[in-house]
Amino acid sequence: MAVSTIYSTQALNSTHFFTSSSSSKQVFFYRRQTNRRFNTIITCATQQTVVIGLAADSGCGKSTFMRRLTSVFGGAAEPPKGGNPDSNTLISDMTTVICLDDYHSLDRTGRKEKGVTALDPRANDFDLMYEQVKALKSGIAVEKPIYNHVTGLLDAPELIQPPKILVIEGLHPM
Repeated sequence: MAVSTIYSTQALNSTHFFTSSSSSKQVFFYRRQTNRRFNTIITCATQQTVVIGLAADSGCGKSTFMRRLTSVFGGAAEPPKGGNPDSNTLISDMTTVICLDDYHSLDRTGRKEKGVTALDPRANDFDLMYEQVKALKSGIAVEKPIYNHVTGLLDAPELIQPPKILVIEGLHPM
């Protein structure tokens, strides 16, 4: 269970920062104006990974938004080092973004043969998605599948370590 505290003021047009304190197991989100007159500080004391879900339709800009969000939390979002260059996963200093397309249970040809789309629950492995998000939230690394958007095939899985912030984005994150 996470304990959250929100301190809010009228901070407009401000810069956003993210820091973490490993000794106190707290995550701090805050934005501060350059004149330091107004602050907004949101703290979340947790021993688990913070999970953020983003649901939206295909091609609407989820991945672009996620790259920008990860830069707010710290660092540039890149695919896992030494992993599949076609990976949909983005990792930054504090954040891991998982594209839920990776939990397709059917490749492009399989969906065509069965007459289903990626929106169809039969084309997705929701049980595996649930178990892996639960494991990451609990601090356990997972071997996450990869759906290759270029080839339409299911590639070999990749190792994902538990991050401080896990963002899951796709058609069915909730």
